[in-house]
Amino acid sequence: MTIRKRLFYSNLVMVVTPLLAFIFASFIFGGALRATLFSESKWTAVTTEPMFAVQKIIADADAILLTQSADAQRNLAEKIAANGFRLLLTQDGEVLFTNMSDWERSFVSEYFASDSFTTEQTIWSSTLGGNFLYSNAKAGAASLVFIAFDGNTNAPFGMAGEASPIIATLVLTIATVVAAIILISLFLANKMVKKITGPLDSLCEGAGRVAEGNLDEDIHCRDAAELEKVCVSFNEMQRQLRENIKKNNMYEQDRKEMLAGISHDLRTPLTSIKSYVKGLQDGVAQTPEKQREYLEIIDRKASDLESLLDRLFLFSKLETGNMPFHFRSIPIQKYIVTLLDSLESDLKKKGATLTVGGNCSHLKARLDSEQMTRAIANILDNSVKYNTGRQINITVTLREQDGKIMLRLQDNGVGVSNQQLSRLFDSFYRGDVSRNNSSDGSGLGLAIARNIVDAHGGRITAESYNGLTILIELPIETEDEL
Repeated sequence: MTIRKRLFYSNLVMVVTPLLAFIFASFIFGGALRATLFSESKWTAVTTEPMFAVQKIIADADAILLTQSADAQRNLAEKIAANGFRLLLTQDGEVLFTNMSDWERSFVSEYFASDSFTTEQTIWSSTLGGNFLYSNAKAGAASLVFIAFDGNTNAPFGMAGEASPIIATLVLTIATVVAAIILISLFLANKMVKKITGPLDSLCEGAGRVAEGNLDEDIHCRDAAELEKVCVSFNEMQRQLRENIKKNNMYEQDRKEMLAGISHDLRTPLTSIKSYVKGLQDGVAQTPEKQREYLEIIDRKASDLESLLDRLFLFSKLETGNMPFHFRSIPIQKYIVTLLDSLESDLKKKGATLTVGGNCSHLKARLDSEQMTRAIANILDNSVKYNTGRQINITVTLREQDGKIMLRLQDNGVGVSNQQLSRLFDSFYRGDVSRNNSSDGSGLGLAIARNIVDAHGGRITAESYNGLTILIELPIETEDEL
C-alpha cells in the first residue's frame, strides 16, 4: 500500500472514530438526559411552605403597576428571592424583568418551549433541575407571565444532584473515546514511521556502502510502494555504476593499448626510413642500384606510414561521429555481387577464392556504398593477411532473417582463440602480442568496419569455427522509408 493511501486511511479512521462515538453517546445518553431533565416528574410535586409563599406573593402583586414600575418589579423579585426562588417576568412574550442566570433562563425557556402553557391557572412542576411555578395575569390589554424557579445552581452545569450520575457517565464516555482516539493515532503513527524509516535506513546504509566503493550489495525494502521504487532505482543505479566502472576500466585499458599500438606502428616505419636515410648519408649505398633500392624502401615505408595515418584519421572521424555519410536506397544483392566482382581479381593474386551464395534480390538497404565497401574490403583483407601460406576460400552468403539482411563472410583459415574473438573489433588489436608484424596491418581494419556498420544501424559479430566468420546484420529498407 502506498504512503498516500496509508495516510488517507489513517486520517479517515481518526476522523470517523470520534464522529461515530459522538453519535453513539448522543443516541444512548442524550435522549435519556433530555427526558430526565426537561420532562415532568412521575410523582406529584410536594408543595412546601416557600412555594405557597411565592404563589401568594405573585397572586397579590399589582399587575398594572408591574408593567409601569421597575421598582415594583425589583421589590417583587426580592420577596420571591427571600423564599429561595428566582423570577422571570414577561409581558406579551417580552422579558420585563429577571434575576435568573443566563443558564437558568435558557433551561427554563427550553423546558416551557417543550409544552404548551396557555392556561391561566397557576401550575407547579418538578424536574431533576428544580421546581417551577408558572402563572399568568392580565394587566389591562397586556398579558403577564410569572415563572419562578428554585434550581440548584451548585450542581454540575447548574442541575440538581440527581442528574450528576448521568452527566458523569457521559463525561467518562467522552473521555474514553478521546483516549481511544489518541491511542489509535499513536499506534498508526508508530507503524507508519517504522514502514518509512526502515527503507530510509536501508537507503542510508546503501549510500554509505557506495561511498566506500562497495557496489555489490543490493538493498531490500517492501510495504511502501514509493520507497520500494526508490530502492529498486537505487539498486539499478548501483548496477549502472558497476557497469560504467567496468566499461571505464576497459576503455582505459584500450586507451593504453591504443597509445602503445600507435607509438609502435608509427615508430616502425619511421625507424626504417631514418635507417635507410642514414645509410644514404653515410655512403653505405655507393652504387646507383643500391641507392635506388634504398630510396624505394624509403618510399614504401613512407607510403605505409601515410596509409596508417589515413586509417587513423578515418577511425578518429568515425569514433567522434564527424564522418559524413551519404545514404542511398540500394538493392543489396546487386551491390554485393558488383563489389565482390571488383575485388575478386586482387584476392586471386593473393591466393584467395570467392564464392557467393544466397538470394536477396527483392531487398533494399540504405547504404553509403563507399563506406560499406571499405568495411567489407577490410574484412576480406584480414582473411588474406592473417592466413599467409594457405589457400583461402572465402564464402559470402546473403539472406533474410528475422526482418534483417544477414551478410555472412566466412573463410577456412586458422581462426582465432576465444580471447581474441572477444576483442576482435577493438582498435589496434591484431592478436599479435609482440606486434612485430606491423606490415601485416594497422589493427584498425575491423574497428573501422564495426564503426561503419554501426553507423548504418546494423550490427557486426564474429565466430571462430573451421575458420573465421564475420556476420553483418543490416536493417531492410521499408516502403515508408522510400
